[in-house]
Amino acid sequence: MTGEPWLYRVLVDPGATRSDAPLLDLPPGTEPADAASAAVTVFAVDAEAPALVLRVDDDEVGVTTRAHLHRLGGTVLRGPGDGDGATLPGESTRYVVLRFACETCETTAYRVHVGMSGAPECPNGHGPMEAER
Repeated sequence: MTGEPWLYRVLVDPGATRSDAPLLDLPPGTEPADAASAAVTVFAVDAEAPALVLRVDDDEVGVTTRAHLHRLGGTVLRGPGDGDGATLPGESTRYVVLRFACETCETTAYRVHVGMSGAPECPNGHGPMEAER
């Protein structure tokens, strides 16, 4: 990993398991606050997701849960220049969360980018996953 994996440790729920958790794949250099915001967005879109496997720059960071992020609250993850944390209603102007699914086994993955490597591969060996709308 080109970044610092310990930066994301605060997002990892120590009691969480990865069983059937969708993947949230983030690009290199993603700030922890942006990773948390992306995870919150995925949980808002996918109400059935119990947890998310966080991966930054192709390295797995760990598993986070909706409850863990709720316990953290917004103030822990704010950085310098973030102001009072107020947000305008509507979709994020910083990223769009993309959902991919395997047509064979229905495994789900989320990304905030599609790099040169294209769509994510199914972890069960079924090839590239298809983008959903």
